[in-house]
Amino acid sequence: MYQKVNTVTRLYYLLIAIFLFLIGLVLMLSFFMIITILFGLAAWAWAGIFLYLAVVGRPYSDFVASLTSTFRG
Repeated sequence: MYQKVNTVTRLYYLLIAIFLFLIGLVLMLSFFMIITILFGLAAWAWAGIFLYLAVVGRPYSDFVASLTSTFRG
C-alpha cells in the first residue's frame, strides 16, 4: 500500500500546504467571529497533513486508505 511520489507531486503538496497555511492565517486574523478561528485551525491542520505527505513522500490516496482501514477495524 505504501508508494513513493515524484518530486513534482511533493512540490504540489508543499504549495497546497503553504496555501492552506496562509488561508488559516487570514482566517485567524479576522477574529471577530469564533467560527473563523475554527476554520483557521482546520486549514492549519490540513496544511500539516499535506506538509507531512510532502516530506514523507506518500500519495494522498495512500494516506486516505490508511485512515479508512484504521476506522473499519
